[in-house]
Amino acid sequence: MTVQAPIPRPAPARWSEVLRGTPALPMILVTVAGHMMLFGMLTPVMATYAQGFGVPGWQIGLMISLFAVGRLAADLPAGVLAGRTGLRLLLWGGPALCGVGGLIGGLATEYAQVLAGRIVQGVGSGLYMTAATIYVARLSAPDNRGKLMAMFQGAMLVGASLGPVTGGWAAAALGPGGPFLAGAAIGFATALAAAIMAREPQAKPAPGHAHRPPLALILSLPFLSVLAVNLGVFLTRTVGQWQLLPLLATERFAASPGQIGLAITLSAVGTLAVLPLTARLIERVPGVPVIAGSLLATILCLVAIALAPSMSMLLAAMVAMGLATGVTGPAIAAYAVEISDPEHHGPAMGALRFAGDLGYLVGPISFGFIVDATDIGQAGGMLLNAGLVGAMVALLVLTRRRARHGFS
Repeated sequence: MTVQAPIPRPAPARWSEVLRGTPALPMILVTVAGHMMLFGMLTPVMATYAQGFGVPGWQIGLMISLFAVGRLAADLPAGVLAGRTGLRLLLWGGPALCGVGGLIGGLATEYAQVLAGRIVQGVGSGLYMTAATIYVARLSAPDNRGKLMAMFQGAMLVGASLGPVTGGWAAAALGPGGPFLAGAAIGFATALAAAIMAREPQAKPAPGHAHRPPLALILSLPFLSVLAVNLGVFLTRTVGQWQLLPLLATERFAASPGQIGLAITLSAVGTLAVLPLTARLIERVPGVPVIAGSLLATILCLVAIALAPSMSMLLAAMVAMGLATGVTGPAIAAYAVEISDPEHHGPAMGALRFAGDLGYLVGPISFGFIVDATDIGQAGGMLLNAGLVGAMVALLVLTRRRARHGFS
């Protein structure tokens, strides 16, 4: 591929200018937060709810796995449908499916019905989150992309943080199935809000893009490297922070559930705190250096967690991890939009979501198998995760250099 001369970056827009220039943004942020809260509500009760049906332990994990399978099945079709049916249908149809899945799960009399509800929720989530990502991509321009992606990430984080607390209240008030039913209500409310307020956005023109088929874009080396990095980031979130960290802290420091919860919460606080800086970096610094730098910081955090001599050091490393990943997530999304042809934002964002959800699905299974089959332990798993992230950094940088020298 022929690399064109770099186009000067426009001056970043102010936060107030971004909000005035994108009046549809608050609707997306509120519905995204509601959507993430819907699924966070199930976290405190999924295991106990499944046990109530008398199923063996391995089947409990199916509640998570089948949800991820449903999302994977919907990500790529949602990207294609966005260009054919428009985003509005997906923005209300996805949450509506999540509501239906919540009703199925909350009113289930057999465990198979619960699993069916989780698949329906996964499909609805894949449709909605892909559509919401495309929506923000179409609203974005070089002068506001960093702030839009930072606010999008913040909405997801706020919703996910509120979910477990709300789910605990729903379970206390309505029983183990309460979070499913409360989540169904949120899903239907989100669908109604999107149906009433969503307007079809138009992709903003982006100079310097050569017109090419969507498959050629997705299979280009720069975009494939972005997909690989996004897979690694989602894998690190589920494996490093949610799977290995609790086990490592328990084995090494006899950490209580409260201490483990504090570690994960501190990471989320770090992510939320760094988002304003992330917006500035995205709008002022080229995408690859921002992503590579934040990934290198993530590697250091994973190594620090693996080697932490005390619980306090582990907590400090988790705060740093939150800061690093708070830069990585929005930067990857912004860079994917930047290198995509505007008319192909749908397939591009669908592929990006697919790669992330694939990491979410295969990460815990593959790393769990490796840790069980070898003697590397939880710390070794953390170091293996760090090595994988390092490979992603090398891939991103090398493909960028290759593209600059005229290859695709």
